Amino acid sequence: METQKIFAVIAQKVAEAIEAVVNIDVTVMDSNMVRIAGTGIYKDRIGLKIEEQTAFGYALKTGRHYVVETARESEICAVCERRVRCSEKAEVCMPLKRGDVPIGVIGVIAFTDEQRDKIVRNKAQYINFIQKMAELLEAKLSEERMSRENQLLALRLKTILNTMQEALVVFNRSGEILYRNDPLNQLLTELSISDSGGFLTGLWDELKEKALNREVVENRKIRVRFHGQVTTLVASVYTMDAEGSEFIVKLHEFIRFEKKMIRYTQQNQVNVDFDSILTVSESLLDTKATAAKAAESDSNVLIYGESGTGKELFARAIHNRSKRRDNAFIAINCGAIPDELLESELFGHEKGAFTGAINTRIGKFEGADEGTLFLDEISEMPYALQVKLLRVLQEKEICRVGSNETRKIDIRIIAATNADLRERIEESTFREDLYYRLNIIPIHIPPLRERVQDIIYLSQFYIGQYNLRFDKSVKRLSKNAEALFTAHAWPGNVRELQNILEYAVNFETGDEIHEDLIKRRLAGGNNRLKGAAPAAGLPLAHPGATLSSDMDRVEKELIQKTIDAHSDLKHKEIVKNACKDLNISRTTLYRRLRKHAITIPRFKNAPSLRSSGTSHALTSSARAEGEGKER
Repeated sequence: METQKIFAVIAQKVAEAIEAVVNIDVTVMDSNMVRIAGTGIYKDRIGLKIEEQTAFGYALKTGRHYVVETARESEICAVCERRVRCSEKAEVCMPLKRGDVPIGVIGVIAFTDEQRDKIVRNKAQYINFIQKMAELLEAKLSEERMSRENQLLALRLKTILNTMQEALVVFNRSGEILYRNDPLNQLLTELSISDSGGFLTGLWDELKEKALNREVVENRKIRVRFHGQVTTLVASVYTMDAEGSEFIVKLHEFIRFEKKMIRYTQQNQVNVDFDSILTVSESLLDTKATAAKAAESDSNVLIYGESGTGKELFARAIHNRSKRRDNAFIAINCGAIPDELLESELFGHEKGAFTGAINTRIGKFEGADEGTLFLDEISEMPYALQVKLLRVLQEKEICRVGSNETRKIDIRIIAATNADLRERIEESTFREDLYYRLNIIPIHIPPLRERVQDIIYLSQFYIGQYNLRFDKSVKRLSKNAEALFTAHAWPGNVRELQNILEYAVNFETGDEIHEDLIKRRLAGGNNRLKGAAPAAGLPLAHPGATLSSDMDRVEKELIQKTIDAHSDLKHKEIVKNACKDLNISRTTLYRRLRKHAITIPRFKNAPSLRSSGTSHALTSSARAEGEGKER
């Protein structure tokens, strides 16, 4: 409808221009034989339909011009419905076209003999002039149509750009801002930048050299200095044309971009659900049911289980069944990261917070915002850091290392441990108040040795998996191998089972896995020949020893001798003196004690920490002394 109106406006102007030159009435009709423009007597007839059996109809139908030199005597006039009452003397009809398709007709009509004589005498000139005017109208109409389409295209593009999440700004080579979308304006507002024009000029100054040199700029971190403040952004630059005259810049606020990348990484990991946890054991089926119920809640979960039982698998299944499943699941092993680095890993740090902190970095808590943070081996978290974790759980906010600014977060905590946290509380290495914050929904994963049915069931499953992986055709365990499996204690649980089966499938040459392979693997796979001497120069204590095993042996002996040296003291004093003698912290001492299965003797007359009511005081004083030692 809008195009038709434009057509009518342009046609009227052209009609008036022709009439001004030739002093003869002019009319214009569209492809529906409706008059859309006119001069003289035709002005009052705009909007009326013209009969099809006319010179106008002929020109429209054939796409060729037609001249009526003597009205009512022409062949066209013979079939015209208005022939009897027609007052026209002569006319020239010129088709209007869009490409090769007629879209209307311009008509110049003589109503006097004088006008008719002008047309007849100058027919060629009239045809040429009207054709030029028709071409002018067609060109103008095409131009208007293209302008209208460009406006619509620009409007569509603007709408699309404004609905995108990315902040976009378009520069020309001189740095002039040609366009900026709504998300960019929103980003600048969130960054508290009032002079957006000046800030964007500073942005272009940082990018222009690379942009003008056609260098690839893709998710590159940049710092914009403006009004004494440094703003860190992530920018990408794209050339919009072959000449490199315009550039579109995509921007992300740095911290928000890091969170987005974390989410993207997590979403592309293998999706784990409770169906991924295989079992036929009633005890583990009950555990799965409890975990599935926990997924419906947003309360903190504490998973208990020995190493290799699948604690992280349960944590991921809970997350993927929860309302947070579309956001990040981030796992961190508290025992695998040095104490002095764990705080930065969890809470993030500001640039310059410590030696080596050359950039601001978000921690796991911020990365898991609106999602789930899995704290594995929570029992190994340094005591001082437990206080900060407790604050996060209570206040739902974190503070990066090197910053005084608190940031609100919305996360769910799932923690896991293979230790007895009640015992750790008595040893003053784990906070009791943190324990109660985490242990809202406890989930206990039974060890594999207590799930005898699962040993054979899982074995058959993994044999099938390794057959596919190694192109083997092992069918089952032999009866003797099954007996070995069911009698084994499985200290490494499912992880150990997988390890042994992968080894057995690799080396088995028959249809069944025989007990010899299993015995060899359970014995440690040591195939050193009897009597073989160790390599020269290595002070190995026994055949098969390694540097690592000898270091462990020496460490164990040293710790045991230190503990024995103070064995006549109370438990608390033994720990204090051992830490001092060995120059290590309490946390490190307890970690080594667990590693080597060393037990600290308890003084027989010493009161229980729990019954004496002194656990918190001991916790505070012992921790203050121990934390300053070597980690």
